[in-house]
Amino acid sequence: MTQTSRKFPYGSFISNYAQGLKLSNNAVTPDEQLDVAVGSILDSTGTFQLSLDTAVTIDVTNSGLNGLDTGTLAASKLYAVFLVSDPVTLQASGAMLSLSTTAPVMPFGYSAFALIGYAVSDATADLLLGYWTAGNGGTRQFTYDAPQVTSITAGAATSYTAVALTTLVPAVEDTRVSIAFDMTPAAASRIMSLQPFGAVGDAVSITSQVTAVHVTGNVEVGAKLNAAAPSIEYKWSAGGGDAVALNVAGYQFYI
Repeated sequence: MTQTSRKFPYGSFISNYAQGLKLSNNAVTPDEQLDVAVGSILDSTGTFQLSLDTAVTIDVTNSGLNGLDTGTLAASKLYAVFLVSDPVTLQASGAMLSLSTTAPVMPFGYSAFALIGYAVSDATADLLLGYWTAGNGGTRQFTYDAPQVTSITAGAATSYTAVALTTLVPAVEDTRVSIAFDMTPAAASRIMSLQPFGAVGDAVSITSQVTAVHVTGNVEVGAKLNAAAPSIEYKWSAGGGDAVALNVAGYQFYI
């Protein structure tokens, strides 16, 4: 079946603007290929309903349709994943990765696209393993196979200190981020707090019970943009010997 794009007449009602299009690491070559399941989504301009009737595989060793939009995969970068289509001559729809979240370099003859998710490369320029949800609607969840470290590995700040989540979380205001924490208190009843960057109140507070005993868990915190970098803030209630590691376990995104 041909994978096409359909234009909606002015004033028409569009329902289920996004369904399916589940992303997954390829079972055979997970560090180089990303699979895109069948589905449909409204394009970035709200003009065309893009359809993918046959699953495709994005191979990051290739450029163009079903590959990178341009160049080669860079290390430690967050890539946008796009469904791309040709609403004029109806060439088969496909998918691409791009460093741009708003303007991928389109293959010749293709003019419609829609963001369908994100993928992250590691320090060796391989795709990180993870799990993407799908369904009918634009709210999706991504979870890393293993939480990814931030710059805070033994944080002991006693006033709110910014933690940049660049390359691990989309640079979208108010992104809900799952933070995996491992706090080691220097004394009982020490409190480690988290909040969105620039917020006023404590969004999350965790209190230690026993001196030097690790407290671990996952919490959700909104990330705000700090000079275009998605960021949260953390602090301890007191100083001297406390330490916390903050890792990104996943995030919610919208398509």
